Amino acid sequence: MTQDPKNYFVYLPSTPERSRWGVEILGAGFTDFPPKKGYPPEGHPSDHSFDFKKGRTLRSFQILCITSGQGTLETASCSRQKITAGTVFLLFPGEWHTYRPDPKTGWVEHWIELDGSIPRQLINDGLWQKNRCVFAGGAATGIASAFQNIHLILQGKKGARVSEMSAAAYGLLALCADLPVLDASRADVLRKVRLAEQQLSAPDARQTDLETLAKELGWGYSYFRRVFKEQTGLSPWQYCLNSRLDYARRLLSSSSHTLDRIAEMAGFSSGFHLSNAFKKSFGISPGQWRKDEGR
Repeated sequence: MTQDPKNYFVYLPSTPERSRWGVEILGAGFTDFPPKKGYPPEGHPSDHSFDFKKGRTLRSFQILCITSGQGTLETASCSRQKITAGTVFLLFPGEWHTYRPDPKTGWVEHWIELDGSIPRQLINDGLWQKNRCVFAGGAATGIASAFQNIHLILQGKKGARVSEMSAAAYGLLALCADLPVLDASRADVLRKVRLAEQQLSAPDARQTDLETLAKELGWGYSYFRRVFKEQTGLSPWQYCLNSRLDYARRLLSSSSHTLDRIAEMAGFSSGFHLSNAFKKSFGISPGQWRKDEGR
């Protein structure tokens, strides 16, 4: 994982250019907050700073990820509850809330403030509920890594066109969309399925033995096949076949190799086997595909 950034926070005004993408970043920050220190940090705008006893209400949507330490959170819809490392919690527009790290432990927090038609529509559609805004398993979903990417953009360490900023925000929202259906064990399943997807999509995946991959993940093959299909809509074999066919299609478009050579490179036993699979998936022969791409 990328090294944690130095403590920072930033607030951005809404602009027509950013808002037209449907989701825009209005603020973000990272704080490694030590034990026995007052909270929240000083310097935030008056409409964002708050006293723990009084709390606050925001006009926009915030996502917070606690990667170390512990603390408490209370909202208008949720009674006070403990926040631990790996927890993600959501703060809704117009919803009173208050939170802080435990003075004995402190905590490390990542946060982002968003607004736009997309997050508001997701809230209106009931993807997240105000009475269930705290989720475990955030570390396993890749949310912390998504925050790291946003920090790099906002600290000027990574190029950031308006479209890239919106894409980073949308990617974080997409990860958070999984949170309502996850508990800690389910988060681990999702993490392993994503590892399997990465391996099956890698350039050398054409030689991957699926039963060996299942064992590496700590699963039996039948269980691996079931949970993989639940998450991707494809069996591991079909996913692997699609990856091989996509690779063969790229070779047909970009090289002059024979069909048998492409079949060998893509992990098929013969050009005949590749041709049959290709026609079944794309409704056209490899030769015709190459001619059409040439035109």
